[in-house]
Amino acid sequence: MQDSLRLSREEIIICYKDDVTGLLKFLPWLEKTSGGEASGIYSGEGIGESSMPVPVYDSTLLSFIKEIRSTDFMNRNYVYTFSRYRIKTAKDELRVIEACSLQEISVLGDILSKYVLRGDVRGAVWSEGVSNGVYLALLLKLKDLMEIKNPLA
Repeated sequence: MQDSLRLSREEIIICYKDDVTGLLKFLPWLEKTSGGEASGIYSGEGIGESSMPVPVYDSTLLSFIKEIRSTDFMNRNYVYTFSRYRIKTAKDELRVIEACSLQEISVLGDILSKYVLRGDVRGAVWSEGVSNGVYLALLLKLKDLMEIKNPLA
């Protein structure tokens, strides 16, 4: 979104409400899982020692990633936001998430985009968003900004 083209609060809510509501259905799972692991390694028990270990991801995590892909939050140019806000670590991401206003909702989308797009190359990145608490912080911030009371109602 360009700075010269500022949307009103109502316009932003209209644009993102369906996307945020779709993501919030994963909030209970993230509240339970955040800080833990959402993946494991399958090494072919009983097959022998020659098989290669394969990462196995929680099915809810994969559904969450698929849901993010279907939203307007996805932005392949997320790196510009990371540069502008000097985001280098998960701690920086959490700091920026906490400071975002509704007018900066695209910044939250760029953080989500980083995890999804980097996860396409290195799947462990998808799980990092769960273990470092970024996904949970992001959804709680989106819920707060959009003032959604009960997404499952």
